[in-house]
Amino acid sequence: MKKLFFCISLILLFVSCKEKNLSLGFTPDNSVCVGLNTLKTLKVGPNTILVNDYVMDETKIDSVSTPSKHMFLELSENNKILSIYCDEEFEQMSVISFWIGGIHYDVPVKKSDKIFYTFTYNPNGKQINRIQIAGQMNNWVADMTPDLVMNDETGLYEVTMLLSPGTYLYQLKIDGDQNHDDTNPNMVDNGFGKFNSILQVDGNDDKFPVLLTHDADEDKIKLIGTGSITNVWAYVDNVLLDNKFIKIEKDGDKTEIKIYIPSEFKLLGKKYLRVWADNEFGVSNDILVPLMKGEVIENATSLDRNDKYNNIIYFLLVDRFKNGNPDNDHPMNRPDVNPLADYQGGDLAGIDSTILNGYFNKLGVNTLWISPLNQNPLEPYGYNSIANTKFAGYHGYWPISSSQVDFRFGSNNELKSMVKDAHDKNINILLDYVANHVHELHPLYQSHPEYATDLYLPDGRKNVELWDEQRLTTWFDTFMPSLDFGNPLVVNLMVDSAIYWFKEFGIDGFRHDACKHVNEVFWRMLTYKLKQYDNNGYFYQIGESYGSPELMASYVNSGMLNGQFDFNVYDEANSAFNGVSGGTMKRLSNILNSSLKVYGVHNLMGYISGNHDKPRFMALASGDLKVGEDAKAAAWTRKIGITDSTAYDKLALFHTFNTTIPGVPVIYYGDEIGMTGGNDPDCRRMMYFDNWNNREKNLFDHVAKLNHLRTSNMALIYGDFIELSVDENIYAYARKYFDTTVVVFINNTNEPYTFNVNIDKFDGDKEEYNSLFGHEYKYSGDYFITITLPPLSSEVLY
Repeated sequence: MKKLFFCISLILLFVSCKEKNLSLGFTPDNSVCVGLNTLKTLKVGPNTILVNDYVMDETKIDSVSTPSKHMFLELSENNKILSIYCDEEFEQMSVISFWIGGIHYDVPVKKSDKIFYTFTYNPNGKQINRIQIAGQMNNWVADMTPDLVMNDETGLYEVTMLLSPGTYLYQLKIDGDQNHDDTNPNMVDNGFGKFNSILQVDGNDDKFPVLLTHDADEDKIKLIGTGSITNVWAYVDNVLLDNKFIKIEKDGDKTEIKIYIPSEFKLLGKKYLRVWADNEFGVSNDILVPLMKGEVIENATSLDRNDKYNNIIYFLLVDRFKNGNPDNDHPMNRPDVNPLADYQGGDLAGIDSTILNGYFNKLGVNTLWISPLNQNPLEPYGYNSIANTKFAGYHGYWPISSSQVDFRFGSNNELKSMVKDAHDKNINILLDYVANHVHELHPLYQSHPEYATDLYLPDGRKNVELWDEQRLTTWFDTFMPSLDFGNPLVVNLMVDSAIYWFKEFGIDGFRHDACKHVNEVFWRMLTYKLKQYDNNGYFYQIGESYGSPELMASYVNSGMLNGQFDFNVYDEANSAFNGVSGGTMKRLSNILNSSLKVYGVHNLMGYISGNHDKPRFMALASGDLKVGEDAKAAAWTRKIGITDSTAYDKLALFHTFNTTIPGVPVIYYGDEIGMTGGNDPDCRRMMYFDNWNNREKNLFDHVAKLNHLRTSNMALIYGDFIELSVDENIYAYARKYFDTTVVVFINNTNEPYTFNVNIDKFDGDKEEYNSLFGHEYKYSGDYFITITLPPLSSEVLY
């Protein structure tokens, strides 16, 4: 008996040692793929991949393969383009492998979830000659979708579209008049005196697998899956692990998934484990786990400022932030320029002093997005008839130089010094870069007007502010020529300009203006050159685009941007939390989940509290700016204050939401203390740091607590996202990263509310939490947390 026990022990020890030392048989070359190869969505039929999006040197590729029997691949002769054809039986998920020197470098792919959806409109007796739909489903261009046609049997107008399940904003264009759908009560204020209607397209999301991190030790990582699971796909960086590294065991209604990390990665530095599962209905949420020498990073202290997932961005307009050097003040002081539209003295010296005095560290932000610094014109341009004023280029978006800091902000040397001081304080610097256009006085346009798109269309109309109809060619104003990125010379010049700022000043990345108006070839060349310069992939690029999730996602991939600002979530969150625009927590949940499905749970999209092109949240939340009114006109005609102080509580809820959901939180300067104002330029008032009232102090403390928790808690950085409870006015959800769990409660009502949520499915063993804002909770033995929150308040248990 003792001999038998000894033999069994030896066998178990042998198996255990074998599991700990599973080998790939090769070590991947980090220079082949810079960063993580993003998940690619393929439609049934023909698809194309540009190889340099994933592989830096296409000439080294020996071959390309896939295990799918329903996907057919063909590389072009120069290896630059991969043509893909997916037949009707294409699986929900698969992989494409590029083979170089006997090693495979892999790209995860999934099947598009688009379905045919029929939209209907009841005219209720109205005589209509023509009706069209314009919205996020067609990038707000009505002519991109067939007209609605009357169905004689039902008496309804209808049109069938190919759409992914999710939430879409839209308007109807009836006999030339475009407005919200008067038969749909679900709508949101669009900030321009009208409303956007909301369309919800349902799918099979509830049948998809769900994955959660469970536990980890030195040799394996355990996940728990719910729902049916057909396949598990696990990658370390860009290498798909074969089945010997994955063990799947069914346990009742759950599936236990064990993933063993190849021994090669235990000798290397930071890597990422990525996991998906699929079934006949679709693909699960994504799992993202950072590894150091093959072991799970469990503590946020092991992360540094190069970890993009740990970013909290603070956006400031240089001219409106802080005046640190009055010697460079040069306001126009002209009667035809209203002081609100003139330079007010903010500069690089002011930002630098704020870095050095610890303000940003105290607030808990670790990345500064700085508005454009290029030299802008000395004369005013544009005109607003309401205020009878022209505008100075204080905002920086009218460049007349591509390499010189505007003397009203400082000097090139001051920028270098500021970046160094920021890095010494563990703060990243993102520079706002304007590629789409230049000012008409820019030497490039003066010397080569042919480098710009045409101001006049063939039909004689001016191609100005045709944002969607002429997306890639429209001018923003008659004095701002849009550059022609169909011209390779223009692409090269503007890429070299951006690279100059990156290399010369040591910045950490870019915020890109007017992203969707620039041809994709520019983004690809810029990102490729950034990868050549920084082959660790530490740089971060985020774009500004208004449009559908599909349009925004088309710019977010390995070959272009890390993320974009998710204005779709912002619009609904702003509407839901301000208490006057008609938004709800339920609709916010729908839109957030639509975004997470498109961009992934572990995305690098930006979730903003506001920006320089929108009215301040506080103006609406306090009732000083009315729903549906023109926010720009209002700002010129009256002083907008804060008459209802509960607006501070509402903004605190908004901050709680932004800081605890997946993605990158973005704070617009002044939103940490509740600054107010209408739209541009009133939303760009001068920042102030003194004489805060108690409400402003409390809001700052609230935001600082959230930020410091966010950057120190792995569940808020890399955690899974789990909804617990949601209705019209309350929201509860959790973030989970192995043994670390955060539970968030938001009471968006004017009454106390008691939450009672079940945490057994993800954290049944944890009974004690810390309370970020001091509200008491009760944990019951049947895995329920009960907590009562006052009106307009939130709690984060961790």
